[in-house]
Amino acid sequence: MAFLSKRRAAIFAVAAALLTLAAGLFIVLRRQVGAAFQTARTLGAPLQFLPLPEPEARIPRWGDGSVAAVAVTPEAFYTAGGSGIRDAKGELSEALPTLRASALTLWRGEPVAALEAGGLFLRRGGAWEELRTGFGTIHARALLESKGGELLIGAREGLFRAAWGAATMQKMDAAPVQSLAFDEAGAIFAGGETGLREVAGGQVHALASPDPWVQWVGVMGHDLAVITPMGLARGPLGGTLAPVPGCGGATSACHFDDRLFAIVSGRLLSFDAAGHPSEWIVPATPRRLMSAGGTLFVDTDNGLYRRAAGAWEVAQARPAALPPGSSRIGALAFVDGKLAIGFFDHGLAVGDPSAPFWGWRVAEGAEVWGVNALLPDRGGLAVASLRGAARYDGQRIQKLGDGGAAFSIAKTPDGLVIGYGQGVALPDGRFLSAFHGLPGNQALALLQEPDGLLFVGTPTGLGAIEGARVAWRVTAADAVLPNAWIASLALFKGKVYLGTYGGGVARRDAPEADRAAIGTFDPFPETAGFKASAGCLVVAGGTLYFGTENKGLFRLSGDGARFEPVKAPLPSPHITAILPAKDGLFIGTDEGLAKLPLSGEGA
Repeated sequence: MAFLSKRRAAIFAVAAALLTLAAGLFIVLRRQVGAAFQTARTLGAPLQFLPLPEPEARIPRWGDGSVAAVAVTPEAFYTAGGSGIRDAKGELSEALPTLRASALTLWRGEPVAALEAGGLFLRRGGAWEELRTGFGTIHARALLESKGGELLIGAREGLFRAAWGAATMQKMDAAPVQSLAFDEAGAIFAGGETGLREVAGGQVHALASPDPWVQWVGVMGHDLAVITPMGLARGPLGGTLAPVPGCGGATSACHFDDRLFAIVSGRLLSFDAAGHPSEWIVPATPRRLMSAGGTLFVDTDNGLYRRAAGAWEVAQARPAALPPGSSRIGALAFVDGKLAIGFFDHGLAVGDPSAPFWGWRVAEGAEVWGVNALLPDRGGLAVASLRGAARYDGQRIQKLGDGGAAFSIAKTPDGLVIGYGQGVALPDGRFLSAFHGLPGNQALALLQEPDGLLFVGTPTGLGAIEGARVAWRVTAADAVLPNAWIASLALFKGKVYLGTYGGGVARRDAPEADRAAIGTFDPFPETAGFKASAGCLVVAGGTLYFGTENKGLFRLSGDGARFEPVKAPLPSPHITAILPAKDGLFIGTDEGLAKLPLSGEGA
C-alpha cells in the first residue's frame, strides 16, 4: 500500500507539472497571437499632407556643403544634404524646420525629402507640405519610388510605404533601414543596423551579410552588393555575399550603366561585368556616389560632379559653407577680424565672413578636439576642449597645462581662469574643486563680475569664488534654483543670469549693501523645463539672448520681465553658440551657422 501511495503521488506530481507546462504554453501562445493581431492592427496609420508657411524673412545660413542625394526632372535639378535642399537657383528649404537633409527622391515627379532631425516633406507647386502620420516623427535615411509609384521610406523606425493620394501609410517592417533598393521583380532590399532584409509578397526574409550593420545596399540585374563596416561585398541574388578583395575601406557605392562603382580609401573604382576594378580619376577627392536621371554623380569637397560625354563636369558648385567634415558647432569667437568656429566633434577653423566662400583655414593640431569654449586672448584664442586647454595664435596651437578635459574659460584681472572636469584653475596656479567648497567639480560655466565674484556653474549647482577661496555655493538641496545644472552664465544690467539644463533661466538678485551675498534666484516661468546650451546666454543689441536645446532662440523683453521667442529660420532649434557681431548675431547650431540681424526677428 505504501508503494502504491508513493506511485500515486508521483503520478499526481507529473500530471500537475504537465498541466502547469500546458498552461504556460497556452499563455505564451495567447500572447504571441495577441501580439500578431496587434501588429496587424497597427500596420496602417493616417497620413496627412500639411502645407508649411514660408518664413517671414530669410537669413544667411551655412551648412557643411555636402550632398547626400540627387533628384533630376526634365525641368529641374535638386540636391539634398548638409546645406539643405537646393536647386540651380539656391536653397529651397527655408520653410523646413531644420537644415540638414538625409534623403531625397522623386515621387510622381515631385521632390520629396527627409530631414536628418526627422520629418518627411513633399514639394509641389513651389511650396512644401509635411507628411504627418500616426506613426509619429519618422527619421528617414533612404527614399525610393517603387515601380508602382509608391513611396518607400527607409527609416530608423522601420520600413514604410505610402501610395500617392492615399490617406494612410503602411509599416512593412520594424527593422531600422539605412539604404533601399529593389530588383526587376519588385522585391525590396533594405539594409540597416540589424542586417539585410528582403521584403516581397508581404513576407520579410533576413539575408546573410558579412556584417549585420549594412550601410548601403544596391541591386543591378542579378547582382546584389552591400557596404558594411567590413567593406564592400557582392554576390548573386539568392546567393552568398562575399567581400570584394581590396575594398575593406569602401565608404560609398552605386550601380550605374551595368557597372558597380565604389569609393575605397579616397579612390573611385569602377568594376566591370567580370568584377575587375579600374580607377577613375575625379577632379577632387570623392566623398559620395549616387545616380539619378540616367547620370552618375560624385560629391567632393569642391562640389558635385557628374559624368557626361566621358568626362567629369561640375553639376553644382559647392555653396558658401562651413569647412568639410562637420556642421555641429561648439563655440564661436572672433580672432584678428575673422570668425573662429570650434566644432563639437572636430577641431578649430577660422574663416573670413566678408569673403564669398569664407576662405576657411583649419587649425592643425591634435591638442584641440571637441571644442567647448573660445575666448579672445592676447591677439589669439584661448580654447577649452575635451583634450584640455590650449592657445591658438593664428598659426599654431599650444597646449596650456595638463588639467584634462576643459569646458569653460573666463578672463579676470589676474589672468585666465579655466574650468576643467576636476575643478577650476586660477591664474596663480591654485586649483579649486568640490573639496574646497564648490558645488561640484565639472566647471561648465564661468563668469567674472567686474571687481567682484567669480561665478562657477556646475551640473550640481552654482558656486562663487572670492579671491582664492570659495565664498558660497548653492545646490539642489537648497531648493532655490529652478534646476541645479548650470550650463551658462551672463551679466546683464548688473545682475547675473543663470541658464540651467532643464529649468530654464533664473536671475540672481543680491542686496546692494552686500553684492557678494548669495541673494535670491527668480525664475522665468515661460522658460520652465528648457535646457540651456553651454555658453548660450549672451548680451547683444542691448538685450540678453538665450539659446536652448531644441526649443530655439529667445531674447529678454524690453521690460526685462520675460523671454520671448525669436522667429527666424535657423538651421536647427538646437542652439549651441551665440556671438555678437557689428552687424548682427552669429548663431551656431548642431546643423550649421546662421547670421541674425539685430534690428528685428530675421528681418
